[in-house]
Amino acid sequence: MSDFSEHLCRVMAEREIGVRELARRVPCNPGYLSNVRNGRKRPSRAIAVRLDEVLDAGGTLAVLTEGAGGGADSVRGELDAANRLRLEGLSGAHLGELAEHLADQWHALVKTDNLLGPRHALGAVHGHLGVIEALLRVVRQPVREQVLRLAARYAESAAWLHEDGGDLAAARYWTGRAMEWAVEGDERLMVSWTLFRRSQQAMASRDAAQVGGLAAAARREAGQFGGPMVAAILQQEAHACALDGAEVECHRLLDRAHALAASGDDPGDASGGHGSFCTPAYLEMQRGACWLTLGCPDRAIAVLGEAIDVLPAVYQRDRGVALSCQAAGFAAVGRPAEAASAGMAALGIARDCGSGRIIRMVLPLRSVLASYADVEEVVRLRAALDDCRAA
Repeated sequence: MSDFSEHLCRVMAEREIGVRELARRVPCNPGYLSNVRNGRKRPSRAIAVRLDEVLDAGGTLAVLTEGAGGGADSVRGELDAANRLRLEGLSGAHLGELAEHLADQWHALVKTDNLLGPRHALGAVHGHLGVIEALLRVVRQPVREQVLRLAARYAESAAWLHEDGGDLAAARYWTGRAMEWAVEGDERLMVSWTLFRRSQQAMASRDAAQVGGLAAAARREAGQFGGPMVAAILQQEAHACALDGAEVECHRLLDRAHALAASGDDPGDASGGHGSFCTPAYLEMQRGACWLTLGCPDRAIAVLGEAIDVLPAVYQRDRGVALSCQAAGFAAVGRPAEAASAGMAALGIARDCGSGRIIRMVLPLRSVLASYADVEEVVRLRAALDDCRAA
């Protein structure tokens, strides 16, 4: 198989998409695509670019078609070999310095994501993951453990960026990789955090037992560790209680989380460790979402409004999430103009930062507000949502 076909197979597996479905989306002949995937045919530049777009591969498939004939694969192979030889030639001290540099870059990428959204950070995260994976092929202890922990951190970031971009299959894949590297690197807190992330991903199916079970496992794995990380896990358990209709326990857990919350002036670069985003305002935003799940939209609207006013500026997408929840609350109590206005504000944030997750949260308003077609704000929102669906 060529470098292109191997990479295509890997990306298709990450996205959990088969040949026929991918061919339908491109569109192209399934037999042709099967030959491309198996390395029997080389794709045109146009097909590679389209595959990149459909699979959200960050331009990597297009890069592998550069050059004439089979030259791109041989050139890439030579570059990979050269990079590996270069890494193998570095001393342990230099390898350690490279790992520290990548760790510093990670904090900058986290802040880039918080300020600008996933599409501005995903390419760099995957680029650094490529370097880290090359490092893991050559480093030995004691540096290897340091690189494994770094790999877990970057993989978890890739998972989050894919999830926020709307690709849950890729998010689950990279969360799994993060967990594997964390286990090998003996980083218990990252194992705990990946369990927490699995719990968040389980919210998509609204499976209260799985959401609560994974969050409880995350808290158990964290041991005696406290702080914002445990606050984040507790609010996740609160969501499971809300799904089960356990109102009292839900709010008891959120109150416990407040005692462990991060500072309200968090800089947004994860320098405070796991859960540093879990500020008091974030927890109140989650309380509002829980009130919505519990069937109390009036309470949700009020709590979300207060949270929106005090969310740290760096967490722009949290504001988008809170606005989309508030829009659902307004719609539930028959206030269509306010629902549409909040939905438009959330949609603007989603578009600015490329958050498919927020767009998915706003999309149901199109049908929920269909009976208010004479309300000007609703007309504008439904038109904007039609544009999103067309895109």
